Amino acid sequence: MKPAIALAVLLLTATSPTNECTGAALLRPKRPAVESKEQQTQPKPDPKSTAPDPATKPKRKVLDADLSGFDLSDKKSDKKVTTLLGGSRTAAIPSAILLAPKKAKFLGQSAEFSWSFAGHNEGYVLIITDEDETQLVHQPLKEAHYRLDTSATKFQPGQVYYWRVQVLPNPLASEPLEFEVISNEEQQAISKAIAAIPTTDPYQSAAAKAQLLTDHRLWFDALGAYDDAIAKYPNHRELYEARAAIYAQVSTAKPLSEADLARAEKAP
Repeated sequence: MKPAIALAVLLLTATSPTNECTGAALLRPKRPAVESKEQQTQPKPDPKSTAPDPATKPKRKVLDADLSGFDLSDKKSDKKVTTLLGGSRTAAIPSAILLAPKKAKFLGQSAEFSWSFAGHNEGYVLIITDEDETQLVHQPLKEAHYRLDTSATKFQPGQVYYWRVQVLPNPLASEPLEFEVISNEEQQAISKAIAAIPTTDPYQSAAAKAQLLTDHRLWFDALGAYDDAIAKYPNHRELYEARAAIYAQVSTAKPLSEADLARAEKAP
């Protein structure tokens, strides 16, 4: 083909309609795809929202552990006992609030009794009686708690006892709550289980004992064991959380549960 003819063919091809459209398509910027109706209705992310700071410590949830079984009380029967150290059944006002189930199981290895009172007082008296109203414990105290010395007082397996607190100088005591001493068989089983806990790690041993008493729903003993463990290992948050879960089972002890959760938040 002659050079003049070849040049004419090239010019004609470059200006043809087909190639013009193709070239324009290559140069024209892409148009965004039309959003579907579903895409248009979806909420757009808020540009003002910020991602959580990884350095911020997440807030722990309130414990909701199911520890039912601490209260043995039968709501259909409510035996009344005297609250005056000599006769009247009228409750004192103001009165101590006993922090325990209405009727709790009792072992006695580390039994911790506690109560609360808002207002001026000159001390307390912890009183424990049997079903015949015989006083077995009459203990003057300055603090609103007491670790019971069971070596000084023998409680019989299967028997029910009553405890109440007198706020001095008021002569009246609070309405009583009950505790029932567990059977000999259960006492032996618990003692055997405690003896089998490994002692190579003192902390793990203390925590395991407290958990064992919790599993048996021994209110006073479990709390006493956790009190001992926390006194020795105050920086272990799981101890506060476990004790908080126990306190949360009784409405009057909810403030103590919240206090323990707050302390767990501050633990290392």
